[in-house]
Amino acid sequence: MKPLVIDIYHNDPVESFQEIKDAGILAIIHKASEGSRRDQLYEHRRQAFVDLGFKWGAYHFFHGNGKAEADFFLSAAQPDENTLLALDWEPTPNGVTPSYAAARAFLERIEEKLGRKAVVYSGNVAKEQIKGRDAFFGGHRLWLAQYAAHWKTQASWDKPWLWQYGSEATKSRVQGIRGYCDVNNILDADEEEFFKNWVEPPPAPRTA
Repeated sequence: MKPLVIDIYHNDPVESFQEIKDAGILAIIHKASEGSRRDQLYEHRRQAFVDLGFKWGAYHFFHGNGKAEADFFLSAAQPDENTLLALDWEPTPNGVTPSYAAARAFLERIEEKLGRKAVVYSGNVAKEQIKGRDAFFGGHRLWLAQYAAHWKTQASWDKPWLWQYGSEATKSRVQGIRGYCDVNNILDADEEEFFKNWVEPPPAPRTA
């Protein structure tokens, strides 16, 4: 599978922005913050990638303090109307798993502040924390982390919006980055339509 989107942070050594573009990557989702810390390379890389025509996104590695971390993330990411926002919902480095309620509070705060929804990035945590079909979470696009030949989502989603199918764990590489990095692709969506609706999905069709 050929990646179209990569997600990176300060410890991913970018050697050539142009080579990443030449490799066919069309969008970057970069860590803006984690807990109460900013990613110090976010702003510099944002300008460099956007100047080359990449779609841009920011993610926050969540530690479980919903509203406060959402506010901090927005301060760090400084999103404009072209910036995708994502909640990274997975166990923290010290083994704490943020709760359903905390993740919901984070997402509600983003929507309250911006009037649009963040993407939910998760793998096993969403499957463990969400029970059954959940209308709130199902109303957010899912960026699924699953390193396997086939994907499987929690019941709230029929399929992922974006699939992170490879990472350092699977020794995935992209030209222009030294070492391994996270790679992502879309499923059966039209590529042009996917990136046209990068920041937020089109309105749902009206029912009679």
